[in-house]
Amino acid sequence: MIKEVLTILKNKLNDPDYGLKDGPRVGDIAVVDDIAKHEEETSGLTDTVVITLLNVEEEPTLKNRSWYNKTTVSENPLLYDVKKQNPPAYLNLYLMIAANRNAYDKSLSDIAKVIEIFQTNNVMEYVDSNANKNFSFRIELHSIPFEQLSYIWGLLGGKVMPSALYKISVVKIEATGETNINLIDEVNIKSIKVD
Repeated sequence: MIKEVLTILKNKLNDPDYGLKDGPRVGDIAVVDDIAKHEEETSGLTDTVVITLLNVEEEPTLKNRSWYNKTTVSENPLLYDVKKQNPPAYLNLYLMIAANRNAYDKSLSDIAKVIEIFQTNNVMEYVDSNANKNFSFRIELHSIPFEQLSYIWGLLGGKVMPSALYKISVVKIEATGETNINLIDEVNIKSIKVD
């Protein structure tokens, strides 16, 4: 699901009508890649806007979910079917969108446009062919202190460029498959000793 969410963001930034533009340029301006590779000549990140995943965290407020799903099999007599299923993991993604353009003024214009696009479209939806896998997620600008930003750029290779950090909440990742659980519907006690 993480790749799909980043692809949705990339497609929104490359939208032909409302996305990033660069005159007669053909092809995508925004790409999903590792900004740490921006100085390699073979990376293909020259003159692009790069979407990079920085961190993944589990949403703590949605962590305590039941492991068991109970469905009613019959009303008279009342019978249930119980299946064990791992609860989904709800994630927050932290992204950096960096403008690695050839000209600094293009980089500034692109970051301003990125902020405008995601301010206008701050709730997006992932649509799958299986309707049960559809979900919405929210994108919001994430501010961090200057020292932390300097540390992040140090880890990514040191060359600071115009960028914006975003928090994507909540991405749902769910394991498929259920385990049947046999209910105890009868107890056979042969003897009980009480002292």
